[in-house]
Amino acid sequence: MPRTPLLRSAVLAVALLLAAPGGLFAATLHQTGTIEALSAGDYAGRATCAAVLRQGDFGLGTFDAFDGEMVVLNGVIYQITLDGVVHVAKPGQTTPFAQVVRFAGSLDLGRVDGLDLPGLGAALTARLPDPTRMCAVRVDGAFATLTVRSVPVQTPPWPCLAEAVKGQRTYPLTSQQGTLVGYYTPPGLAVLSPPGWHFHFLSNDRTRGGHVLALTTGPAKARGDAVDALDVLYPVGPLPRLDVAKPAAGTE
Repeated sequence: MPRTPLLRSAVLAVALLLAAPGGLFAATLHQTGTIEALSAGDYAGRATCAAVLRQGDFGLGTFDAFDGEMVVLNGVIYQITLDGVVHVAKPGQTTPFAQVVRFAGSLDLGRVDGLDLPGLGAALTARLPDPTRMCAVRVDGAFATLTVRSVPVQTPPWPCLAEAVKGQRTYPLTSQQGTLVGYYTPPGLAVLSPPGWHFHFLSNDRTRGGHVLALTTGPAKARGDAVDALDVLYPVGPLPRLDVAKPAAGTE
C-alpha cells in the first residue's frame, strides 16, 4: 500500500500481547481507516483496491464516497452498489475503510445450522478460543433467509454515517447458497472497528450480496483465524472527536 507524504498517512502496527492460542495460525489484519473516522463522515478513499489485495484475500469494507458495500473473497474485491447489483471492483477504485487478512481458516468453528443473526453471533463467540482478540470468520453454506443492504454514494459535505445509512436500500433474499465474510471485534477496539460481529454476504453465483442485517442459516459451516497483529492506515489529518456519531455494532 503506498504511503506518500501527500496522503500524510500514518501506519499503526499493533502487536497483540498473546500468541495465537494452541499454536494455531494467527493472521495479521490490514486495515484502511477507522470506524470512528467513517462514523464521523470521512469517506475519502485512500488505498486502492490493488493495494488492498496485496495485503489480503478475505475481508470487507466500503468504497470512496461510501459508494456501496465491499466483499473481498478468494482474492477478488466485489462492490455491491445501491441497486443490489454485484460488480467486480476495478484495481484503481479506492476505499476509506477496509479490513483484510490472508485467510487460512485454521480455527474449526463447527456447524452453525438453523441460527438467526444474534444466535449465530452468540454461537461463534462461545467457540472462539479467546474472545478478547479480533477474529476473521468465514461461514459457507445455505441461508434460508437474509436481509442485506447497500448504501448510496455520498456527496460533500459528507454527512455522518448515521445519516448516510438512512438512504440505504434493503433486499430480502431466500434460499441462497453463499458465504458470510465476518470480523469479530472485542469492545476494547471499538475506536478502530465495529464492536461485536460484522458480516457481509456474497452469493455463490456472485449476483447478490451486501451488509447483513438479518439472516437464518440452513446447513452451514464456520472457520476462522485469530488476529495477532493489526496494521492500520490512519485517515488523513486529525482523528475525529470520539463523541461524534459513535458507531453501533455492525453499522458498516
